[in-house]
Amino acid sequence: MRRPAEAALVALFLLAACDLFQTRDPQPPSRTTSTFTPPTSYGIVLRNLQFSVAEDNVDNYLHCLADSAYRRYEFVPAQETRARFPAIFNQWSLESERRYFQNLGAPVNGAPSLTFPDSPPIYTSTDSVVYNLNYTLFYPHRRAGVPQVVQGNMQLYIGVDPRRLWSIYRWQDSRTTTDSTWSYWKAVFSGS
Repeated sequence: MRRPAEAALVALFLLAACDLFQTRDPQPPSRTTSTFTPPTSYGIVLRNLQFSVAEDNVDNYLHCLADSAYRRYEFVPAQETRARFPAIFNQWSLESERRYFQNLGAPVNGAPSLTFPDSPPIYTSTDSVVYNLNYTLFYPHRRAGVPQVVQGNMQLYIGVDPRRLWSIYRWQDSRTTTDSTWSYWKAVFSGS
């Protein structure tokens, strides 16, 4: 008879010690927002690219680019930027894309945005498309002397892989009306 009483007393003590019925402070929300849709069509890739910038989500940004297990990714910078930063772009890779995006830092005083016209592709086949888009990219970073808005033209080659998922496998950037293009940001924020 004594053992059940001791066990009950120990159990009561343990329950009281661990505040089982006490409310706790809620966990802060996770910083990462994700509006990523599996890219089962080429148009979804463009929306995912815009959302990845707006949400400052490096993983979703990289999911817009070709998976090296299926196809080689190539970034061709604007001529002026390549001439100014040749060493940076000689070995540009998916890891370079990750590093550049992370080095932008958390946005301050505003929400990042990527805008371009809703235009049809200039080339379409069963397994690839090509878009030619003028873009405006705003990102409120902290780096002094670097514009927070860049503009240019991007020619995006988007293809489908064996999993039937679409991604950008070739990205060609060029200057339009301003000196600062997306290529310039990639060079400046590459960490090299």
